Amino acid sequence: MYRSVFLGMLIMVTLSGCLYGPEQKTNQAIDPPPKDVERAYEQAVQAALKKETKQKKVTKGGVELYFLSNTGHVVPYTIHIPNVKGIAKETLMYMIKGGEGEKLLPKGFSGLLPKGTKVLGLDIQNRTATIDFSKEFLNYPPKLEEQILSAVTWTLTGFPSVEKVNIRVNGQPLEMMPHQKTPAQALTRQRGINVELSEGVNISQSIPVTLYFMGQSEDNQTYYVPVTRMINRTENIAEAALKELIKGPQQQSNLVSPLDSSLKVNKIEQTGQMVIADFDEHLLQYGNQQQASKNAIETISLCLTENTSSEKVSITVNGKKVQTEVPQPITRPQTINPSKS
Repeated sequence: MYRSVFLGMLIMVTLSGCLYGPEQKTNQAIDPPPKDVERAYEQAVQAALKKETKQKKVTKGGVELYFLSNTGHVVPYTIHIPNVKGIAKETLMYMIKGGEGEKLLPKGFSGLLPKGTKVLGLDIQNRTATIDFSKEFLNYPPKLEEQILSAVTWTLTGFPSVEKVNIRVNGQPLEMMPHQKTPAQALTRQRGINVELSEGVNISQSIPVTLYFMGQSEDNQTYYVPVTRMINRTENIAEAALKELIKGPQQQSNLVSPLDSSLKVNKIEQTGQMVIADFDEHLLQYGNQQQASKNAIETISLCLTENTSSEKVSITVNGKKVQTEVPQPITRPQTINPSKS
């Protein structure tokens, strides 16, 4: 599984060269990952997939859809949709640019499906959703190709019955998108979202971790942004992900982090469905040596539950529990960025 996940990420990042500048050719062979790292990563991925399948639910609190934010990222936003038969198909209609769904979004957010797109059908079998769009689906700006695929994939795989997505247009399988030739079949969350490369990392020697930073809409709503960052291979994925989280967002991303860049990770310990993360005193808020900010706690818990098999997170400072606005242990929320209305 590791090889298929990694190869898929490699192809996707290579094709989306606009993220990192012009594509650079190389004659160097790709070294296979060390066996211990490969085994550790495969176990983490399989555990995370099992946990995700178990946890995913459509709740009365709304449905998590993915839109283009004012920062140019694909972002989850939870809106209230009538619980009708075929709700998965219904959600995609809310993601059409210029449609009814945009009235429910923060200022500066927009739908990613091209204007005029129709959802002709949606069939779910063997945990694979096959979505059939009208020809208008292909009328998109080339620069948004990867974002459109991410939005469709992450929205549909948010339903408990879906792990994989296939795209059709007017009833015919769409093998690849017309502009950047990105594959449009067998899409999963393992492709990542808002993918970027960590500084100094060779893509052929990397693995993905998904981090959460923060953005602010034009009407001053704050929201969490998932970012998949390619990092050097490692056995301790949880600790590596936290260190990348502390590094913060890349320059010119228009995102921010609630964590102090001098924050140190003392220890990460995973026991069953719980992961305990111990930090130094830089986690505590300025002027308050007892409490950590809600945003800091939530970004840490989102990061750890995304990159491990753990369902709950406990956070300490120098071995001692800290006061938080979020009760500990912290359970990952069922939906992210809930609508204010």
